[in-house]
Amino acid sequence: MNAVTILSIDETTFRADVEYIEKLWRRTPVGQLDIPLIDIGKGQPLVFVPILEHLEFVYARQIRTFSQSRRVILYRRRETRTRSVGLAERAEELRSVLDSLGLACVDLIAHGDAAMVLFEFAVRYPQRCRSLIIIAQGADYQIAPHPLIWLLHELFMHLPVEHFLPAWFLRRIVINYIVAQHPTSDTDLTCSLQRSLIEEQFRKIALWPFVYKFSVIPIIHNYDMRERLDQLTMPILLINREDDVLAPEPKTRWLSEHLPNCVGYHVISGGERFFMYSQADTVNQLVEKFLI
Repeated sequence: MNAVTILSIDETTFRADVEYIEKLWRRTPVGQLDIPLIDIGKGQPLVFVPILEHLEFVYARQIRTFSQSRRVILYRRRETRTRSVGLAERAEELRSVLDSLGLACVDLIAHGDAAMVLFEFAVRYPQRCRSLIIIAQGADYQIAPHPLIWLLHELFMHLPVEHFLPAWFLRRIVINYIVAQHPTSDTDLTCSLQRSLIEEQFRKIALWPFVYKFSVIPIIHNYDMRERLDQLTMPILLINREDDVLAPEPKTRWLSEHLPNCVGYHVISGGERFFMYSQADTVNQLVEKFLI
């Protein structure tokens, strides 16, 4: 089988998209907090659930496109470095943003770890979800090389690893997963999003080992929606790539078959973990068709 070659995103384009997002942030009162928020465009609201701070570029091309015809909203989540914040609290964070903006029922879109938060929110507040768009996430997070990665998580959870594990080492482990391909993949990645550009954004996350311990692990380590899928009756669109090691295609296919109202499941050839950004034209077409 011939390999599929995915063209790289050049540095100029990438940095322009990062700058585009950064210039849109506006400090906005949400409950007792003051958080950076993007709220642009007019029309039916489309809410993006945030992933890690400084990785919001993942949504940049969707925000550019859909803000032309809809009201588009994205907030920067508050990363924690001293206490654990899990799925329940993240779901309530999303609810508080919607409350502060007076949004009763909206279309929501989320990538990867953010989709875990969105699923939790949708179970808690189904009446507030007009539809869900889930990118690169299955119903659970038991990933290879399990249990090795789980051992690392257990160390983080029970020992003060964050105080002595070098940030560069943890970045390397995480980014290895982001750019990884399944061993049987036939995609020739010139890496559609260069590893150096991903690293550039991760380096902006202050005290990364602390963020990983208190803001990341509490979400991903115990995530498992398999027993609650019957509660997700709103229309759902699933999109994944063929060879994602963090959201293996068989897992997203299983999810599509067990959701009560999965109206579309699409698998895109090639790309790395952030294919939502690097192959935005394809993703945007699927999303637009779903939202009509």
